[in-house]
Amino acid sequence: MTKLILLCFLSIFCFALTSHAATYVVGDTSGWDISSDIDSWASSKTFNVGDVLLFQYSSSHSVNEVRKENFETCSTTNILRKFSNGNTTVILSNSGIRYFVCGNKLHCLGGMKLKVDVDEKSTSVGAPQAQSEGAATLPQPSSKSNNPSTVIPTSTGYMNGGFQSQLIASMCLAAAMLLEINVGI
Repeated sequence: MTKLILLCFLSIFCFALTSHAATYVVGDTSGWDISSDIDSWASSKTFNVGDVLLFQYSSSHSVNEVRKENFETCSTTNILRKFSNGNTTVILSNSGIRYFVCGNKLHCLGGMKLKVDVDEKSTSVGAPQAQSEGAATLPQPSSKSNNPSTVIPTSTGYMNGGFQSQLIASMCLAAAMLLEINVGI
C-alpha cells in the first residue's frame, strides 16, 4: 500500500512541476505608467487562464478593474476591484475579456488602460486570487522613476505545457512504475 501511495504522489508531483503560468509585468520596464504604451504592450501578448498580470506603479496611480462601459468612458465609478499598493498581482483565473484602468481619469483618458482577452487554454491550475486593497500586500515602492539602473523584470514568462507536460508526466509515471516493479521483486 505504501508503494501505491508513493506512485500516486510521484505522478501528481510530476504533473504539478510541468505546469507553469506566465507572469506579465504590465508595461514591461516602464510599468503601469502614463509614459507606457499599454495598447502596444498588450497587443503582442497572448494571455491564458492561470497567467498573472503584475502591475508596478507609483503612489500617483492605482489599478481599477472595471466593466466594458467604464473602460470605454474611463469612469471610475462602480469599479469591480481597486488596488493601490504599488505592486498588484492579478491572476487571470477565467477566460474572457478583463478591463483595467488607472484610478486617475485623466491618466486613463491618456491611454493608461488595459484590455486583456484571456484564452481558455489553462497553463496553471489552482491559482490564487489577487488581494483586494486592505489585505496583506507587498511594500509600496517609494516613487516611480525612469532610472535605467532600476531593474524591473520583463514580461517573458516561463511556460512548459501541453504535449511537453504530458510527456514528462508519463516518463515520471513510467519510472515510478519501474521502481514499483523492481522494489516488489
